[in-house]
Amino acid sequence: MNTQTNTPGKVQKKKETERSCLRLIPLFVLLRLIALAYLSIGASSEMVFVFLAIASVVVPALLWVYSRYITEVPRHYTKHGSRLHEKVEKNLTLLRESYHPSWWCPFGTTQTIVRQVFRDCPSLPFVREIVEFEDGGACGIDWLVPEGSNDETPIVVFLPGITGSTHDCSYILHPVIEARDKGWKSVVVNPRGLGGVKLRTSRTYNAATPLDFIEVTKLIDNRFPKAKKLGCGFSMGGMILWNYLAMVGDEAKLTGAMIISSPWDPMVASDSIERFWPQLVFNRFLANNLINLVKPYRDLFADVIDFEAVLKVATVRQFDKHFITPMFGYKNYEDYYNDAALRTKVKKIRIPTVTLNSIDDCFSPVECIPIEDMIESEEVVGIITNHGGHTAFMEAANPNARGMVEKLLSQWGTLIFTDLN
Repeated sequence: MNTQTNTPGKVQKKKETERSCLRLIPLFVLLRLIALAYLSIGASSEMVFVFLAIASVVVPALLWVYSRYITEVPRHYTKHGSRLHEKVEKNLTLLRESYHPSWWCPFGTTQTIVRQVFRDCPSLPFVREIVEFEDGGACGIDWLVPEGSNDETPIVVFLPGITGSTHDCSYILHPVIEARDKGWKSVVVNPRGLGGVKLRTSRTYNAATPLDFIEVTKLIDNRFPKAKKLGCGFSMGGMILWNYLAMVGDEAKLTGAMIISSPWDPMVASDSIERFWPQLVFNRFLANNLINLVKPYRDLFADVIDFEAVLKVATVRQFDKHFITPMFGYKNYEDYYNDAALRTKVKKIRIPTVTLNSIDDCFSPVECIPIEDMIESEEVVGIITNHGGHTAFMEAANPNARGMVEKLLSQWGTLIFTDLN
């Protein structure tokens, strides 16, 4: 195992006014194009001015009214009267508060895009550690340790989404800041081939086989046996975390877990993101990222993978069919999806685990959430909001502002670290 320190640049705080101006540029461009269109069809400049003036007032007003109209208290599901239920009622105050989606960006798809495109990825003083596996492979894990920490300081173990890694995921970095401000350690577990660590073998990663994560959690627990540990997985990272918990049961090296925007049924999720708009906006983009991830290692997979088929994929499902399925020895991608599905494994979860999903998240259709099993579970609490998109859950106008995910991490982490016993 090797350790190396990343030397980050100085963390510069940009002026909020500058950020706001930059984010308004697309809107101004759109209004300008509309104005030019009006002029091109013979409308007078006075008419265009009146239109722009009215639009600049009416559109924000309608968005604000709509964002208030859809505001509701999140619904949550767990076994009533259980010990976990009592702790949740005491600690998770966000469940008694209305969730107000960002007034100018209340829709799930737009929230997801805005958080991804406009949210900063702050530079943080992580320390890189290389974890070596017995098969010759390796992954990079990144530590952020607040001043004054000791061997008993709580640890949050983060797992990024399908092609995410430490420094390019704002949805990881901002919760890391939240954890740091609470005085907790953070460690981000990057999958093989991501985070700047090259693939050394023909083994990559998938949502159903958390063997690498098992080894990483053992390493962390052996090093800090007295520290309480909270796993926090986003999207596919949450699937890996959930399947880890289901696989190891009472042997989990974590004290609690937090699952954000994870698909409960990969088959239904694939159907959802292959509809027109999700396919156009998200699915093809993710498929290209997956291709780019494995393309440099084509020679490693020559004996197992039909790489010409992989290079032609346009969806995540097609990538799973042509790459993941043969790579991990599944008969077909349906078997892989069945193995990876979360919805059937609630009863296998043996530590306190909270899940967060939004009804308007195309990656995680709400009908797949196993609410009935959650209501009977003494270890799982499921939270569902009407809006929030995929890992976004914006509340303020500023895309960089603290949102529901950070609030949940703070409150759930406090429950796990200080009020569980």
